[in-house]
Amino acid sequence: MRKSGWMLAPLAAAVAVLGGCRSTACEDLAKAYAEVARKSQPCLEHAPLPPFDPTRCEQNLQQCGGEDLDQIDAQIECYRALGTCDPGQKASFLQGITHCDSHVLSNTCEAAIF
Repeated sequence: MRKSGWMLAPLAAAVAVLGGCRSTACEDLAKAYAEVARKSQPCLEHAPLPPFDPTRCEQNLQQCGGEDLDQIDAQIECYRALGTCDPGQKASFLQGITHCDSHVLSNTCEAAIF
């Protein structure tokens, strides 16, 4: 029994639209870095994380393996979970960032995306 192609076109369009809505690990990491910078403002003059270029990350993300991508996701979730820094709790806030940074990437991945 032959199937017609009329059903494939709407399905392909839906996949394209939904696929376009997904953000990448690099975009998510850039947003998390910006969020940490915003959350740190009550305590710190300068952002506690280094500048992050999501374009460089996107261009080189293929250097990161599955374990690296899992670690990136864990870092993102950790950064998102940080509260806004309270000046009286600055050390605790910085300790939270250090904890998030403990999700270590391979040297190859880190050198490629940062």
